[in-house]
Amino acid sequence: MDDFEDSDFMSDIDSDEDFDVMFNEHVRNENYLEDTVPSYSDQEFFEHFRLSRNVVNDISDRFERSTYYHNNTGPFGKIPGLHQVLIFLWYAGHQTSSFRDVGDRFDVTVSSVNRILYRLTMFLSNLSPEIIKWPTAAEKHVSQQHFANKGFPNVIGAIDGCHIKIDRPDNDPDSYINRKGFYSVQMQAVCDHKKKIIDLFLGYPGSVHDSRVFRNSPLNANLERKCQLANYKLWYILT
Repeated sequence: MDDFEDSDFMSDIDSDEDFDVMFNEHVRNENYLEDTVPSYSDQEFFEHFRLSRNVVNDISDRFERSTYYHNNTGPFGKIPGLHQVLIFLWYAGHQTSSFRDVGDRFDVTVSSVNRILYRLTMFLSNLSPEIIKWPTAAEKHVSQQHFANKGFPNVIGAIDGCHIKIDRPDNDPDSYINRKGFYSVQMQAVCDHKKKIIDLFLGYPGSVHDSRVFRNSPLNANLERKCQLANYKLWYILT
């Protein structure tokens, strides 16, 4: 996976760089990252990028140490790791933004946006097992105490699902139409008392019922072991 820069996919993207330079007639925001973003309050920053500055800086540091980070020199100069992370977060958090819109806002080419989204997607996907993991016994006790204080005894997490909107798939498209009428895949998540995701399962077509998604999830297959307490008692996951 580390050699994805050599693939035909990435080669095609690189070859588009000259096209972007020659035919890009859009007005670019040349100082958005350098002047505007640093002037945001913490609340404004969170509203735009959906994460705090501290979390974004941590992701950027990890990204720059990874094999997925590339700081190539192009016609618009080098793109620092922090800027690449912000570009990715902006695109991920704004459903109506096209590659062109993102490129204009961040003063980068469309092909650069494409490369950045690919690299960050691969990086975060490989990083996820370090971040999304089931709590230890001690962490379960802490969560249980917090839920108990709110009137939910013996609970260590809360589970729910959501639909991730997708384009119309080529294979069996009707199965991806959910009850709200759009194409989606389902995501099932469990979070602790701090709203930190501790288990994630996704990929089922949007038409599948939540209960079936849960029945077929790894969480359900290992639920008793994951929620086991002493004396054969069980903790619960709040729905």
